[in-house]
Amino acid sequence: MQNTYVKKTSAKYALAIILVNSLCWNVLAQEQNAEDMDVIGVESLYRNNPPPVQTAPAPVVSEPTTAKEQQELQAIQSNPEVQNSRVRSLTDLNQLSPFQDISVIQKKYLPKTERFQIYAAGGLTTNSPWFTNLGAKLNLGYHFSESWGLELSGMFLSNSENQSAKDLRTNNNLQPDKFVTTKYNMGLDLIWSPIYGKLTTLDNRIIPFDMYFSFGGGVSNTTSQEKTVPTYHIGTGQIFAISKSMAFRWDYSWNFYQATPVADATGTVAPSKTTYNDLIFTAGISFFFPEASYR
Repeated sequence: MQNTYVKKTSAKYALAIILVNSLCWNVLAQEQNAEDMDVIGVESLYRNNPPPVQTAPAPVVSEPTTAKEQQELQAIQSNPEVQNSRVRSLTDLNQLSPFQDISVIQKKYLPKTERFQIYAAGGLTTNSPWFTNLGAKLNLGYHFSESWGLELSGMFLSNSENQSAKDLRTNNNLQPDKFVTTKYNMGLDLIWSPIYGKLTTLDNRIIPFDMYFSFGGGVSNTTSQEKTVPTYHIGTGQIFAISKSMAFRWDYSWNFYQATPVADATGTVAPSKTTYNDLIFTAGISFFFPEASYR
């Protein structure tokens, strides 16, 4: 009797478990069918009533002003690939050729081509151990293109003894004023601007800038026996645009020349010609004129 009761009870539990599983599978199947029906409904909705294609407004394109720009525009308009690549719907995006059909072209914020630049700045030498050399710099340049230009430069320096020179005079009975120092220099430089970029300040403002290199020569007026000596110049700097006609500029220049120191009072040692270097840092404001006609 006991075994019969156990068998009947087990059969009831098994039947109940089968019924519960069947009910769960039916519920899941109904939910899956409902989701499938939703997907089919959405697909049929877009198939029967496709969403309208919103065309973007035509970009404002400035008319070409030079013969070179007109030739480039005609070459683009006559290109069959450009004429055939028209985006009429989102599905047409996969037909575009990468890096050919879509491009962003933006003119420089501060153009320099065929414009003059006046640079007024203050500066100092950074490598003199005996003197503090402060001065002013004034440059006038002309830019043939965005990358190349010529610039006349003039730098005037003051010479005042620092504490090291005073100690040398007092403790060693030497005359620091016999050392060769630069009073002013003038020269002509070739300007090359190969780097153009933009900076952002805390995501509030974008500042365009150029980085340039300068090479040239001129003359320096010194405290040497020759007084005026030939000078060679290498420099670099950056120009940060403030407006389309004004910019902040810094410049770091290396001027080097050969000169003969002035002989001391005893004349026991004959001075020899030596190479001297001036590392000059300046910072100031540049003004560009005339107003750019192609902006």
